[in-house]
Amino acid sequence: MRKITLYISILILLLIPLHSFADDDESVRDLPFRERVYVGGYIGLQIGTITAIVVSPTVAYRFSNRITSGLGVTYQYYRDTGFNIWTDGPQSTITTNIYGGSLFLRYNVTRQFFAQTEFEAMNVDSRIGSPLSGSDGRMWEYNYFAGGGYRAPLSPRTFLNLMILYNFNSESQIHNQNPVIRLGVDVRL
Repeated sequence: MRKITLYISILILLLIPLHSFADDDESVRDLPFRERVYVGGYIGLQIGTITAIVVSPTVAYRFSNRITSGLGVTYQYYRDTGFNIWTDGPQSTITTNIYGGSLFLRYNVTRQFFAQTEFEAMNVDSRIGSPLSGSDGRMWEYNYFAGGGYRAPLSPRTFLNLMILYNFNSESQIHNQNPVIRLGVDVRL
């Protein structure tokens, strides 16, 4: 409970408008549609007992200097070689594909720091988390994220994003740790 309170407190602090740090020198009101659009995304890699390779492209639109919203699609190759229901029993291996999409809203607190909320729907093999269940079906998992990040310019139109997001779905089979850390890139068209 203390962790959740800490994350929510940090998010609230990030959402307090800090007008003295606004992007006042760059107004998006006069920009054409194309220059308000961002493309990008993130990739992820985890190697070990659980191997996961994630590719997640995104497209986003700047509504104002502070507010950006976007959509993403995600594909994940997932392999778990360490599931063992009994302490002395045999281990089981799962190899599967996970896919889905997300919708996010980003609020730029300053030029470098932002707060983000995200809804993610992922189609998951029902054996994840319980490979010996015998079920070969798939199910949908819904994740709700909130957190923040740091945006570093790589060029006038390219930005590197480091995000730390808390997943409020405590029963998630895909994101089995909190917070979720993402490293990605945004490119302004």
